[in-house]
Amino acid sequence: MFRSLTSLGVVAFILATCITLGVGSLFASEKEAIQEEQSFIIGEYFVCDVTRETFADVLVEKALGPIYQRHVDSGELNGWGWLRHNYGGRWRRLLFATGNDLDTRMAARTAILEEQQTENLEDFREFNSICGSHDDLIWVQAAGLEATTPDNLGPVSYSTYYACSQAGQERADEIVQQLFAPHINELVESGQITTWGWHSHVIGGRFRRLMTYSGMSHPELIDAVNTYSAAASAENQAMANEFDQICSSHQDYLWERVLPNPDGGD
Repeated sequence: MFRSLTSLGVVAFILATCITLGVGSLFASEKEAIQEEQSFIIGEYFVCDVTRETFADVLVEKALGPIYQRHVDSGELNGWGWLRHNYGGRWRRLLFATGNDLDTRMAARTAILEEQQTENLEDFREFNSICGSHDDLIWVQAAGLEATTPDNLGPVSYSTYYACSQAGQERADEIVQQLFAPHINELVESGQITTWGWHSHVIGGRFRRLMTYSGMSHPELIDAVNTYSAAASAENQAMANEFDQICSSHQDYLWERVLPNPDGGD
């Protein structure tokens, strides 16, 4: 995490909501709120045919979006979203849903899969021919200003997926809370970052932690991350180095929000 993020550095997916809390109220209120009601993110990370992936966006809006929205309206989910790859690894699209209870969220996912078989089946078959494989990852938010909902996301995001030592990952959580968070919160106050979150692995894949930021533009987010990384390192280089030793490798992604429409449409 503590590296200089230049030009297309790292960016975020993600999720985690921000209300404009004063920096002084830093972790007492935000950590309390997250612990009081856990916030889960279930992500399906798709590998797609790049020559046809924009049509997959059309199919998601037409066929899948209405199904997910019904489960949001029923209260089973807090929200859902569809993100488009801008920069990073092999994942081309991200479908995510959020909720406070994992059992309820998983039951909703089962229902959604069943509904796909009875509604717009041809559209789903076409979608699967475009985005034929995916990775499933489930996260629980461990830090941030507020529990994640798609309503709080900016139009772009930046995600860093960390491979961390399982023996040291809880110490990495402490470093995020003690060292990084105050500096990130200052950038929320200034408007450079809209939302941020630090997420812990629940199920799936090799990545143990996820840092997400969202905002209005990728260059602004990259500059914000450079700013807080430098400030945190200047404050406590030893602690910054300790984080890097625990979470010693990462994969960065820049995402663009497609659905729900960041301009206010469905």
